[in-house]
Amino acid sequence: MDEFGIYVIAGFMIISELNYDINSLITGLGLTSVVIALAAQDLAQSIISGIAIASDKPFAVGDYVKIGNYEGTVAEIKFRCTRIRTVEDTIVTIQNSTITSSEVVNYSQMTKRRMNITINIPLETNSQKIENITIMLKSVLESDEDVIDDSVRVYIDEIGSSSIKINIYLYTQTTNYDEFLEFKTKINLLITKTLEMDNIKISYPGENVYLQKV
Repeated sequence: MDEFGIYVIAGFMIISELNYDINSLITGLGLTSVVIALAAQDLAQSIISGIAIASDKPFAVGDYVKIGNYEGTVAEIKFRCTRIRTVEDTIVTIQNSTITSSEVVNYSQMTKRRMNITINIPLETNSQKIENITIMLKSVLESDEDVIDDSVRVYIDEIGSSSIKINIYLYTQTTNYDEFLEFKTKINLLITKTLEMDNIKISYPGENVYLQKV
């Protein structure tokens, strides 16, 4: 017999010695025992899940993660639950049994980040100028020390009704989110300055209307 059963029997013996009606108590405990059993089952699942998390180590305290609908920095890991601090600086407590049945994204384990940029060039820009700017952008971006070598791609993606769409993507080893935001600012400014050097303006969404003299 486990310790829990021993404690229950001892409890009933003490209550009986105090002249309480054991039969009424047992009848009243019919529903209560079910509730206790369910609560114990949930607790056991959370503890087992906590052991699984400690074994698999999908994240550690200080990691920036996304668990289900919640995103933030892991503040505390216990056997029953895990607490994360969200970007709103609130603490969210998540049962470990919920975590093991959810998709966990650990941004802190990233080794690199990808940056995508789309530039819309006016339709009237001549083909030679567009070709030159794609070559120049690739060269300028590859020379940046925070850009991973040979990861830069610059290509004409689409010729639309109002602009020519140029897509750029590249990788960087700057994985910290705040530092990545600074990196994006630097790259966007670098692209803007490169376009200005060749007197190329960025096209805004809309339609061009051309009028012909009769």
